[in-house]
Amino acid sequence: MFRLGKERTAFGPIFCAVGARGFFGEGYPFHLYWRFAGMTWKGTGFAGKTLTLEPRRGKKFNEEGNMPLRDDGLTPEELFPRSIWADFRNGGRMINAVGLSNFGADFYLRTGRYHLIREPFFLSFMATAKDPSGREAELRELCQLLARYLPFHAPVALQINFGCPNTGHDPSEFYTEICTLIEMAKSLLEIPIVANTNALMPTAILIEAARIADALWIGNTIPFGDTGVGRHIDWSRFGEISPVRKRGLLADGGLSGPECLPLTLEKVRDLRNSGITIPIVGGNGIRTTEDLKDLHRAGCDAVFVGSLSVVRPWRMGGIIRAAHEIFT
Repeated sequence: MFRLGKERTAFGPIFCAVGARGFFGEGYPFHLYWRFAGMTWKGTGFAGKTLTLEPRRGKKFNEEGNMPLRDDGLTPEELFPRSIWADFRNGGRMINAVGLSNFGADFYLRTGRYHLIREPFFLSFMATAKDPSGREAELRELCQLLARYLPFHAPVALQINFGCPNTGHDPSEFYTEICTLIEMAKSLLEIPIVANTNALMPTAILIEAARIADALWIGNTIPFGDTGVGRHIDWSRFGEISPVRKRGLLADGGLSGPECLPLTLEKVRDLRNSGITIPIVGGNGIRTTEDLKDLHRAGCDAVFVGSLSVVRPWRMGGIIRAAHEIFT
């Protein structure tokens, strides 16, 4: 458990991964089937699906976003979306190329449903313009939009997503602008600002970001085929072509699974050894109570789970209970 903001609001010890419970916590239709296997989110804090300024509907060839949504803006048209691939062997792994599918931030904010949430939670935004000045302008407009709807009933922190691998950006594009974007958000909003990245973000960049951000969220998906993963991930096990690209998607997606967790652990240790003291929430590949203990020893203040709910749903209840014992 950790505290954020001027009011030192207590956020819980375990959250869902960003978007794992949908936009408002409604979940996805396939969760109904997983409940028979013991899947539960009870006891987890909420982190909403990443929103963008403009819609990413993915319903036509020239529309961005790879998981088409029904007209409610919440429900995937496909019961088991093609953009999400799951392997139930080898500890359970997932590759997703959802591509930040959403109807645009204003669509969700104006519903008023974020005002109905009663516990501290996270919203997530990502600027997806192709150039730095465009991303800066986009994030400014996103923050100004959000400011019109604040305050909510429950405390909220904003995650700026710097880690989605499905938007066509080279992750290094964000290296030089991460601090600028965090500073902008803090100047426009009076809520905590959190940097959301994967474990491949250079430690030096995160150290600089930690001087400005209120917390770090480490463990976004690892871009498929990335050569910076060292000994931890053997991409040849997946074949020469990404499993989601084989389904006809024009993206390779990002990996979640046990192979990714050592990367998170190394990054968190590096950050703590460098003297970073702000809260860190870590995840990507949690499967056992020992994984939780490892994250705690590395220096995490809280954790998040996502792929676990799909590939090992029967473990959810035990992991949630253990997280409350270890991180509280």
